[in-house]
Amino acid sequence: MKKSFKLAALLVAAAISVAVVSCQKDNETTEENVVAKSANNESKELLNRIYAFQELKDNVNSGKRSGESMTLEELRDDIDLTFNYEHSQHAVPFANATLDTFYVSMPKVDVSGNVSATEAVATYNAFEAELESLMALVDDDMNLAKNFSIRFPETGTRSGNDIEVVFARGIGTEKIPFYEPFEEGDDYYWGMGLGLCDVEGPFNVSTDAAQELSKLFKFTPDEEHEGMTYLLYRLEYVKYSALDYYDAYNDHVYFEDTVVPCADSWLFYKVGKCEEEPCIHHDEMNCYYNKIYQNFIPVTAPLHFGPTTNAPYIECLIDDEYTMGVLTLGGQPSQELRIHFACASYGNVLYIDSSEEDGNNTPVN
Repeated sequence: MKKSFKLAALLVAAAISVAVVSCQKDNETTEENVVAKSANNESKELLNRIYAFQELKDNVNSGKRSGESMTLEELRDDIDLTFNYEHSQHAVPFANATLDTFYVSMPKVDVSGNVSATEAVATYNAFEAELESLMALVDDDMNLAKNFSIRFPETGTRSGNDIEVVFARGIGTEKIPFYEPFEEGDDYYWGMGLGLCDVEGPFNVSTDAAQELSKLFKFTPDEEHEGMTYLLYRLEYVKYSALDYYDAYNDHVYFEDTVVPCADSWLFYKVGKCEEEPCIHHDEMNCYYNKIYQNFIPVTAPLHFGPTTNAPYIECLIDDEYTMGVLTLGGQPSQELRIHFACASYGNVLYIDSSEEDGNNTPVN
């Protein structure tokens, strides 16, 4: 079913709230009951607005006259709710995605700042026509659309600017690809070169989870340029963490988890005292690998381009850090922190063709 992203979240909240209410005694008034009723009422109200606008749309499109009118703010909300409900494919996982934009002319506004039902429906019809026209020209297989952001210019005024609609367009898959480079037994301590977990004797390999992940994100030329000499230039280094804390050498914090819910965050960290050093088992190693991959490797990944130079991603080093007694987390002192950083390099690659047809090496971009 096509549903609004905002609406779906409210419906989930409402369902959870109903479960909470069912656990209370009939004659008991609690804060949970109040929250539950509020969430239920809001989700019902939003659904009713969608149904009412759909009915209005059907009536006007079928030729029935209507004397109704609405403010621009009401129209914006009705279109936002209904268009996402009817056209957003947010429930379908996208293997790849990009942002796209289309524009719709503003409806006519009367002297009181209201829009007639006829103009409101005509505007909605224009939304559908513009989306259909844009998607008909798609030739990159990214033909699913979701999460429409609708921006009215200067809401409440008689501005003649167009309405801007930004949305995600991508390739739908039943399941986001999940790679498994680590097998059973590939269980590594989080860092500090402590090697494999639970290995007895002097033969433990001097490696760790951070080093093993780094090996998989080392830059190598693609098949087209395999074996060629290359140069890297205009480089930018950025250090990312999944934990927000003050530290002079940490450049960026990125929270959003865009892949799979198989770990607490997309990069490892553990706050507090540990009786034993944390071991990251092979299934969790695969989880971190996929999270890092999806955040950096695809061209449309959120961290694929450098924040300053906008140069493309080259490679990523996973660095491990242990700190004791010098950090402040959420305003509270922390005695211990074990953390992974994703140290990404961005820049340009210049390949050099060694065929020497004219006696000189020829640069290849």
